Amino acid sequence: MSAEKGPNGPAAADGDDLTPDSPQRRMHYAGYQGEPADKADQDSMSSIFKRTKHPVDTSGRPKDDSDPRAGGPDVTAGHGGSEVLGTPPNPTDSSQTPETSVMRSATATAQGAGGGGGVTPRAPHTAEYDRRAARRAERLIAFWFTISIVGTVGFIITNFVGDKHAQYYTPAMGSALGLAVGGLGVGMILWAKRLMPHEQAVQERHEFTSPQEEIAVTEEEVALGFADTGLARYPLLRRSLLAAGTILGGLVVVPLLNLTNSKPGKKLDHTHWVKGARLVNLQGRYVKLGDIAIGGIETVLPAIPVKEADGSLSYEPKLDLHSKADSTTILIRLEPGVNKPRQGRENWAVDGHVAYSKICTHAGCPVSLYEQQTHHLLCPCHQSVFDVPDGCRAIFGPASRSLPQLAIAVDDEGYFIARDGDYTEPVGAAFWERS
Repeated sequence: MSAEKGPNGPAAADGDDLTPDSPQRRMHYAGYQGEPADKADQDSMSSIFKRTKHPVDTSGRPKDDSDPRAGGPDVTAGHGGSEVLGTPPNPTDSSQTPETSVMRSATATAQGAGGGGGVTPRAPHTAEYDRRAARRAERLIAFWFTISIVGTVGFIITNFVGDKHAQYYTPAMGSALGLAVGGLGVGMILWAKRLMPHEQAVQERHEFTSPQEEIAVTEEEVALGFADTGLARYPLLRRSLLAAGTILGGLVVVPLLNLTNSKPGKKLDHTHWVKGARLVNLQGRYVKLGDIAIGGIETVLPAIPVKEADGSLSYEPKLDLHSKADSTTILIRLEPGVNKPRQGRENWAVDGHVAYSKICTHAGCPVSLYEQQTHHLLCPCHQSVFDVPDGCRAIFGPASRSLPQLAIAVDDEGYFIARDGDYTEPVGAAFWERS
């Protein structure tokens, strides 16, 4: 004999009676749960309302109308009265006998298999027996995967080609990312729903409580373990441990309290540079005009002018860690005629000497590699490149803002000083980034 699968279950084999009310037809019904049942039982398996009107027990047989769990007498189609649904048993009522619906495959039922969990195939979806429906589902799923590809490509192109300061940039990146992830997700959901076989697995639940013997043994082991610690015999140890654990909880509270601290405000907009501060190198020596050769570079910090009691002026070098964190500056001497000062900065340089912040505008790394031939400053962390003659403009890498420039001059003794004081724009990483 051979059997073929159709939309409503297996086709009739040779000699089988698959009339609508035949036992063989009922055994192949998608909601079949046990012994052969009549047409009313088949209806009770199809929807919640029909199950209410035609309740069945775990074996598939109709329940007696006198059973309170039966939901009341049968209501035939087309009756004149209102439809009344039965009241299910209270799940917390221990007097009710628990029932377990066990789904079994048609093959196991035909062979007389008993209870137990298992997997029951549902009615096949259209794509399993209709080639055109399968092709439509395949094309629809491929369409959503293509949408995902377009979104991913758009995300990459927008990231590398788009203008990060334009208004369209962030919405375009978000839309492309949504298409990339959403298209893939929708395609996979449609794949599972329309092309993969549908099955319903049922497994009987075990008891949630452990046997009383195991509970007693566990309680005894816990009691013995507590006795071994000695907490019951040593009250001082117990109290000090409790106090230490309570105080330790303060470690969680302290970070939360730090959130209430005052905000830095404009403090991060300023460095230690002041007007008239001399430029001092890391060895604490003041930098004088002529100390740096053409193409040379020097890392400098401020030396704050201090007026002494006798009226004389002295300088206090700021070489501490806090000063280095925001005031570190690079002094570079360019060849004559190479520097191209920006408008309004024509007198910010002295004899080819220019000073720029050493803190990269991308992530705050120290910009310290200088190429004399190309006049480029290189950040070693993420390879951002700045063009020194062109106002230290960012020309490559993730940095998108020029290095802030410090206006310098030379005092009467020939030492470099900060002409106007602090930088005119914030120094540091992309936290300050602005167009």
